[in-house]
Amino acid sequence: MITEKAATALPLFEEKEKKEGPPSDESVLRYLAQTLSVTKTFKRFPALKAHHLQQMLLRSAQRAEEKKPMAEVAPARKRLPEYFIQADGASRGNPGEAGIGAVIADARGRTIKELKYFLGVATNNEAEYRAVILALQKALDLGAGSVTLHLDSELIVRQLRGEYKVREAHLKPLHRKALEVLNRFSEYHIHYVPREENRRADQLANEAIDQKIMGIMD
Repeated sequence: MITEKAATALPLFEEKEKKEGPPSDESVLRYLAQTLSVTKTFKRFPALKAHHLQQMLLRSAQRAEEKKPMAEVAPARKRLPEYFIQADGASRGNPGEAGIGAVIADARGRTIKELKYFLGVATNNEAEYRAVILALQKALDLGAGSVTLHLDSELIVRQLRGEYKVREAHLKPLHRKALEVLNRFSEYHIHYVPREENRRADQLANEAIDQKIMGIMD
């Protein structure tokens, strides 16, 4: 004869689980969500095995994905090209007659576009900033997703990186404009290069002064 006290001490849940077989996905996942403990979940459901729980989670994820509205499923985005820019400004007199030049190349080093433009009278730093802005805007027009700038002005490089403050009042609007255009790219990098590695951009800037080119040349 089993007393009432003895009957209460029997492992009724474990016996029930053995009779009913593997637990349902809903009961296991609900318990796991409430406890956030895999160890407790296995103790709660003795018939549950590790691979069963893994399959339950995968099925749950698949069901959630199937129920997601089509508007929430983001289309695959086409990766936009990365362009490399060499830009330079020249001023004869500082301030004096000034020009800007830039070379835009693709990831393979092939020149996509060369730019040169006569500014009129400007300082060297003004010309440097305007060369950067012009080249960046053109790279955007050409469909660049990311860009790497190579400049031979350490001052402009450090100011654009935020390492130096822009103290000259006439440069602050140009600095803001350059950053504004840079932030339209998904990614950008700015590097200082020696003048000899930026020779073509410098040549274009001086050609612009010599020829008084008032527009962008192809």
